[in-house]
Amino acid sequence: MRQDLNKDHHLRKRLDEYHVNIPNFPMKTNRWERFIHFLASPTKDPLDPLISTPNGLLVLKLVPIIGTTAIAFIQVLLFL
Repeated sequence: MRQDLNKDHHLRKRLDEYHVNIPNFPMKTNRWERFIHFLASPTKDPLDPLISTPNGLLVLKLVPIIGTTAIAFIQVLLFL
């Protein structure tokens, strides 16, 4: 117990040797800084669950092909 008090006293003595001056700066950010922070924040990839599985990657490749053929088929039926 006595050693702990001695260590605390020694530690307190060492900590009192250092003095840090903390500058005064505003803690609240303005709207412009919050907007810039919002724009610069990273986003989650919405296609990540599809790319991580083999079936998802296949679906990701086939959906544009099926959509293109469906639109082409609708245009052919409209102009007949």
